[in-house]
Amino acid sequence: MDRTMTADNDIMQAVPARARLFSLRGRLGRAHYIAYTLGSLVVAFFFIYLLSFGLMFLGELGRMLYILVSVLLFYGFLPIFFTLQTIKRAHDFNVGGWLALLLLVPVVNLMFCFIPGTRVDNTYGPVPPAPSSGLKAGAILLPILLIAGFLATEGSRNSQQESTPASPPATSLKPYTP
Repeated sequence: MDRTMTADNDIMQAVPARARLFSLRGRLGRAHYIAYTLGSLVVAFFFIYLLSFGLMFLGELGRMLYILVSVLLFYGFLPIFFTLQTIKRAHDFNVGGWLALLLLVPVVNLMFCFIPGTRVDNTYGPVPPAPSSGLKAGAILLPILLIAGFLATEGSRNSQQESTPASPPATSLKPYTP
């Protein structure tokens, strides 16, 4: 039994961290967590954007395939990927993966981005490698860009609503007055 555990640990250390992206074992630092989760979101939106142009010429079949791929990606793959990363993030501050259920609680789930991990080896593995400067930059820039994009589209949506005049109701029915 002990030999199996040692062999398993040797294999896990020999496998690069990128290959263990879909594993429940190990720990994940804050910068990696932010970059992986928000980066996957950006990649998913870009993929769907490109897919929409590719499927545009297929008519109804293309529309159905677009909806199918979108649902599988945003309601299947991404939630599973976020959960896996959140479990490893919880391992970083030496708590069980069940804490990842807090991912479902709005605002509270942001704690995974701000609570620092333990600085020494813990029950779930050794200290994760320090993030590169590019990964740190991505972990800082991705939230800023996503928030800025959201605010920019919200402003354009408000200006569109204000610029279109209110049209009369498209019905010939008279309003009910008691």
